[in-house]
Formats: sequence, structure tokens, C-alpha cells
Amino acid sequence: MTTPGIGQLDADLQRTVRRTSYMRQLFYVVVLLVALAGQVSGAVEALGIPLIWAIPAVGALELGGIVVLANADVRRRLGERATASRFLSAIIAAFAVAFNWMAHDNKLLAGFFAGMSALGYLVWLMHTENQRRDRLRAKGDLPPTTPAYEVVGHWVRHPWMTLRAKNLAKADPSLGLYGSLSAARAEKRKELRTSAISKVLHRKIRAAVDPTTADIAVAVYDLDEIAHRLADGADYDGLTALIAADLAPARLAPNGALPAPAKPEPEPLPVIDTQEQLALPEPPKNEPAPEPATEQSPASAQAPSFSPLGELRGEIEGILPPPRKPRTRQTTAEIAEEPTLSPTPLVREGSLRSQVYQILHEHIPAGDQRDVVALTTFVGDLLDLDDVERLTASNYVRTWKREADAGRRTAVNGRHLEDVMPAKR
Repeated sequence: MTTPGIGQLDADLQRTVRRTSYMRQLFYVVVLLVALAGQVSGAVEALGIPLIWAIPAVGALELGGIVVLANADVRRRLGERATASRFLSAIIAAFAVAFNWMAHDNKLLAGFFAGMSALGYLVWLMHTENQRRDRLRAKGDLPPTTPAYEVVGHWVRHPWMTLRAKNLAKADPSLGLYGSLSAARAEKRKELRTSAISKVLHRKIRAAVDPTTADIAVAVYDLDEIAHRLADGADYDGLTALIAADLAPARLAPNGALPAPAKPEPEPLPVIDTQEQLALPEPPKNEPAPEPATEQSPASAQAPSFSPLGELRGEIEGILPPPRKPRTRQTTAEIAEEPTLSPTPLVREGSLRSQVYQILHEHIPAGDQRDVVALTTFVGDLLDLDDVERLTASNYVRTWKREADAGRRTAVNGRHLEDVMPAKR
């Protein structure tokens, strides 16, 4: 499929314009006849005017707005505003529409005739405005049409850049769609560059002279020329080396340490045939069997003497505190005097469990919210228990609290009754 040339497009456009002109004229004649029929029938029915006089009367009314509008268009092409003619044309058209609406009793028919009358006037108004804009554009008084920019890709994503490109396309129609966008981006970069150079130049000159002189210098010097000379003398190799130094792997690695390269995988050990081991000759009787010599695999024979466990042990010994000195005899004697975990004989009557249960039943009300630690402290203070006895009593307290939480506090059966009642010795 070949792309049509500019000449072929111009020829197609001319044929389309002529075809549209013929269709518009035919459409306006039909609309005018329908509106005129409505005006005539309304004048005959509502005003009682004879048909022979009603036709020229309403025809003048219907065509009056178009004639005045054409006169206003001629005056506007000559450079005038023609405000009075345009206003009078609008009043005549509005009167014709209102007369078609009010002159018929059937409002559906009245709306049809009134709509046709308004449609004919609006079509002619748009045609005259199009012709006026074409004349202004041909004379250079109206900017040319701009490219059709994309709604989402241009207007939604980059509205200000697209508006700048549209203005550039108005000033230079040869840019086209993508040329205007590229020119807009270049203009934006130029503005940013000029603003940065202006600030630096103003600060440098103001450091040597007064601010007014700095303003004059910024206004006089060609900032674009300064930008071009800076671009010509830019040291790209030095700037690239400066950035490459910051991106070096040794600088980016934590603590400046690079990761160790991956070690090659060890070769698999050779497989020893078990049948050969079973085929060894049996040692003679009454003689000690010689110990079979263990064959070292090639991998184990070539293994280095360095062991990673030794290095790990050295790191652990460096972290742990130094070993303690051996205990003396005095320290051993002191440890021997410390209490052991074996419970001491109780002087109180009954077992420790029965005493703990009895204290809890007598002093702890229902719904008590204290935990096992608080209850153990309470029982230990009442019974004057030592540390070992408190540890044992804590288990009894935990069992009692579990039963109490489950609603079995009063379940003192025969197994508990013997422990609760003091035993007579």
C-alpha cells in the first residue's frame, strides 16, 4: 500500500470541498422550504392571511435573518465588527422560530417547524464563520491549524509541554507533530540552562561589584553564547572518571570488602567396590588378624592440613571470657555448706501439699485474680518456707489454681481429705 502524495491529498481535498458545498446548498434549500411551509400554514391559520399574500410575507421573514447575516459577514471581511448587523440577524431568526412555535395549535408540529427554522439559520451561520476564518488564515491574520496531539499520551501526561508545542507549531507550521514536541523539549532545557547560568553569573559578579552592576552584566551578556562555550570546553573524560570513581565496586561494597569468589565444587569421591573388600583372605587361626590398612581416597590424601573447625574454635575462644581458676579448698568447703535440693524434714504436721491446699482454701476467696507467683509468695510467708520448699510449693499452687479456674475448687474427695485432715501420730 503506497502513501498518497501531497498533490493527491490536495486534489482529494478540493473534490471534497466541492461535494460538501453542493450538499450544503441542497440541505439549506430543503430546510428553507420546510420552515417556509410552517410559516405559511401558521400565518393562514393564526392570522387569517390569504395564502397568496402569506407566502411572500413569511418568505421575507424567513430570509431576512440570512440576508442580514450575509451583510454582516461582508463587513467583517472588510475588517469591521458589524455588531449591529449580527444582532439584528439574530433577532429576526429568533422571531421566525417563535412564530413557528406559537402559530400552530399542535405543539409537536409547531416544534418541528420551529426546529427546522433554527437549524437553517445555524447552518448558514457556521458556513459564513468558516469562510471568514479561511480568509483570515490565507491573509496571515489567523494562525494555521495545529497538529492533532494525543489526548492521553500528550495532553494528560504532559499538558504544559503539549501546550508549548502547540504554540510553537502555530509560529512555525513546518515543525509538524513530533517536530513541535522536540522543539518544546529543547526550549524547556534551554530555559533551565539559562536560568542556572544567570544565577551563577550574577553571584560571581556580585561578589566583586555591587548588585546593580551584576544585574546589568546578566542582562548584557549573551547567556546562550556562554552556554555554547561551556559545552565546547566541557571535560567529559574528567567528569566520566569522577562518576566512575564513585561507582567502583570496592567503594559500593560494605566496609570496602568485596565478596570472596565462589570456590569450585570438590570432585566426587571414588566408589569402593564392596565385593573386593569381601574377597580379602581370612587370617590364619591362632594368629592375630592383621588390621586391614585403610586406603585413603585421593581427595583425602590431598586434603590440606588446615581445618575450618580450628579457625572456628579460635574465634569462639576469643569471644568467650578466659577460663576460671581452679577452686581452692576453702571454696569447695563453702560449696559443700550450701543447701542441697533435698527437702529438709518438716516439723509441721501433715505433708507440704496438704498444708498448701489448706492455706489456699482458708485464705484465698473465690474469683481471686492473683497469679501463681503471688500465691506462692503468700503461702510461703504464712508457712515460713525456705527457698527449696517454695519451689516445691509452687507446683502445688499451680495445680490448685488450675483446678480452681476449672470450677473444681470444692472437689475435695477422699484422696484429698486424708491430706487435709491432720494425721494423728
